[in-house]
Amino acid sequence: MTAIENALLVWLVIGIGITAGVFIVARAAVQIAEVSYRVLEQRLDPQVATRQTILLTLAMLLAGAAVAVIAAISIAFFLGSLLQNAPLQ
Repeated sequence: MTAIENALLVWLVIGIGITAGVFIVARAAVQIAEVSYRVLEQRLDPQVATRQTILLTLAMLLAGAAVAVIAAISIAFFLGSLLQNAPLQ
């Protein structure tokens, strides 16, 4: 594999990771809205709803943290490749 192919694969993996994290955050938000709607319709016990909401919120926070880590690594990789190719004066 050439260096260009390796760089493309790295960016592909970074893009997939960020996309998956954003999807998990959005899906958890929809699930939280569904739980609150079921409580309003009195089809779900408030204690169960609280437990589900806490778990979904934790999932959102973990996914957001994972996206932040992936983004930080990609920024560091990008800046490192820029600095590696920059001439020293």
